[in-house]
This record gives sequence, C-alpha cells and structure tokens, in this order.
Amino acid sequence: MEPTPRKNLREEQKELTHRRLLDAAVAVFAEKSFLDARMEDIAQAAGVTRVTVYAHFPGKAEIVDALVDRVYGLMGEAYAELAALPRWTPAGIRSWLDDAETRWREMAPIRRVTNAAAPGAFRSLSEGRARYLKAHEHYVGLLLGQPDRWRDTDPGEARQRALMAVLQTESFFSMWIAAGWPSDTADPLRLLADALCHLLAPALENDRTPTGH
Repeated sequence: MEPTPRKNLREEQKELTHRRLLDAAVAVFAEKSFLDARMEDIAQAAGVTRVTVYAHFPGKAEIVDALVDRVYGLMGEAYAELAALPRWTPAGIRSWLDDAETRWREMAPIRRVTNAAAPGAFRSLSEGRARYLKAHEHYVGLLLGQPDRWRDTDPGEARQRALMAVLQTESFFSMWIAAGWPSDTADPLRLLADALCHLLAPALENDRTPTGH
C-alpha cells in the first residue's frame, strides 16, 4: 500500500489557522452571541488579522457551518471507533462510552454556541435538517458496517436498532454534558450502557464468548 502523502508546510499551516479561528469563534460566540460578535472580534481572539479571517470564512454563518461540521465529525469518529471494535460485548460498550464521554465534553462548548447561533446562522431549516439526516445516516451505516454482526436480524430492525442506539447516546450526552443536566446516580454511564446493550442485543456477544465465535 502506498503511504499517504504528507501535506506540505503551507497546507498544515492553513489547517492550524483554520482550527485556531474556529476555537476563537467558539469563545467569542459564547461571550457575545452570534448576532453581537464581529469578525474583528474573532480575529483578535485568534491573534490574526481581519484579512486572515475572511480568507478562511466569508462570514459568521460560514463559521457556524464549519463548527457544525466539526461536531458531526467528532461524533462520526466516536461511532467509527464503536464500529471498529472486533466484538461488541457489554464490557466493550461500556469502555467505548468512557472514551465517547471525552469526545462529547470536547464538543460541548461547540454545541452550545451552534445551538444558540442556529436561528441567525442557518440559511434555511431544510438545509439544517438535511445535514442532520445525512450525518445520522452515516452513523447508522457505520454501526451496520459489519453484516455478520446482524446476520440473524431483519435488516429493517437492525437499521432501527442502530438509529435508536445513536439517538439514545446523542440525546443523553447532549443533556448531561452540553446542557448540564444533573445526574442523580453515581455512574450514569452504567445505565446508558445497559440501554445500548439492549438496543444492540442481536449484534452483541457475551463477554465470555471466545474470540472467533
């Protein structure tokens, strides 16, 4: 297999600046809101010129678009890690959730500002809905990516179970981490793991099942 070509220094610098601008935008939108924030504020927070900001983003709406893409990307990485597990077991699901919590905590500030900015940033509700559906189709596809796991399950049921697992995970983490919903249990992830194991039961193996079963 050919090695992946390494990006040149200019491309790497451009990506670093792009990420710095998005990080700065999250801080600015959290402080001033989407409507009150100016491109100059983002430039100052990022330590770059106003011209540099406009070289990456035509306006604030495009910055919010990029932040939404970052959230969808991080979620996609999380579900790809779950899909890549050699076996789905209760212990494996729980271990994955521990790692996923870290990702959702990274996403939380971005989710808060994009949710607040949505009414003024999105050009249409239908566009936002289409992006949401496309992202979630991708997540479901990841969880269905190894057909042998679901070989004894009706494809329609497998698809619905995968979707419900995605939505259960997303809604819980969004409320618990992004919205700050207080947990009344010492280990809230244990209950979420139980729910996911129930939803993914047809594709789940017992922790004691030998590898290769």
